[in-house]
Amino acid sequence: MTINGKTYTKLRVLFILAALFLSSMCTIGDMAVVPIFGNLYSVFPQVNLVNAIVSMPSLVGIPFCFIGGILCDKSNKKYVMTVGFALFTISAVFGCAVENVYYMLIMRNIATGVAWGLTSSAAVSIIAEMFVDEKTRGTVNGLYNSIMTLIGATMSMVSGIMAVSGWQNAFRTYLPAIPVLILLILFLPSLPAKKEISVPASKEKELNTENSKSLNWLIPLLPLLLQIFFIGACYYVIAFMISVYVADTGIGNEAFTGSLASIGTICSCIASATFGFIYKKLNKATPLPSFAVIGAGFLVMAAFPSKAVALAACGIMGAAWGIFYSFSVTECTVVVPEEKQGIAIGIVGAFIGLASFLCSYLVTGPQAVMGVTSVLPVFTLLGFVALTVFVISTVIVLSKRKK
Repeated sequence: MTINGKTYTKLRVLFILAALFLSSMCTIGDMAVVPIFGNLYSVFPQVNLVNAIVSMPSLVGIPFCFIGGILCDKSNKKYVMTVGFALFTISAVFGCAVENVYYMLIMRNIATGVAWGLTSSAAVSIIAEMFVDEKTRGTVNGLYNSIMTLIGATMSMVSGIMAVSGWQNAFRTYLPAIPVLILLILFLPSLPAKKEISVPASKEKELNTENSKSLNWLIPLLPLLLQIFFIGACYYVIAFMISVYVADTGIGNEAFTGSLASIGTICSCIASATFGFIYKKLNKATPLPSFAVIGAGFLVMAAFPSKAVALAACGIMGAAWGIFYSFSVTECTVVVPEEKQGIAIGIVGAFIGLASFLCSYLVTGPQAVMGVTSVLPVFTLLGFVALTVFVISTVIVLSKRKK
């Protein structure tokens, strides 16, 4: 395989991909501390600061997705990736070295905020540069996301087991980050920014004027960003707020809530692994079934609350999200010029982070507006939002095919 004019053996490429896939433990890093969030409220009396430990990293990471994308376009992607993952390794492994709420707040925001923004942008940018063919790139992105969800589920399970003997032990789950960092340093090839083509002085002013007036490269990205914002915000209600639904409907306890989260993760993992095949068949229409499934899932869960329905819906919706997530990080590198791929990936990552941050407000906000305490009307509303995105997106895809 040739990268930047250099040929690499299959074994070297295997090590490169292994390092990149394993580095996704930073993106999914919060899963290691989810089992101990309840402990933090017991250990630290500052409830607002504990709330910040739980929710602020996704917000902090948003600007660093942009920064990571810009750095990938302007500098060596290997440096962005290794520096970002080094920040994650240090702040995660030593995340509770000092039992102080302010210390932990800073370390969590570095680990799954700053580092997440840098590494998530860099990893997808590196994949985009390594695999020029968009179908192959889609397959690799699907595998990356599949392994990421599998790592997240494993980290959560191991963390929960280790935390039984002490909540601080959950942070030992991050120890594998050390060998992953070594793999990145040793095997990731140098990927400097693309050299800009020199322009005669007579034309430079004209081109600068044209570029300053236009951000046309963003236009093809806008429909995808709107899809991410609305569908992502809807789905993350299932991913992060499913306990509210379980408690509201009385269909189970905390153990059942954990089962719903697990089945969603497992189905997302399996679906992401098949993304390359689906993308080759459907191309631009790939996310449409996902939108329909997520919309229908919310409506069915609202109309027929039961254990069986919840298990089936969470599994199918998890699979649908796995397909759409993989499509998002692939499509954003296809619809923009090559020199804008890094910032496009950063923008997509920022929108995903924003959707994640807003999910809790999509439950309490509509409840306040509608004057209800039940989550079922909210699920109905979210179902119609997702189906509206499905209809509009279908019209756009069909109209482009006619052209």
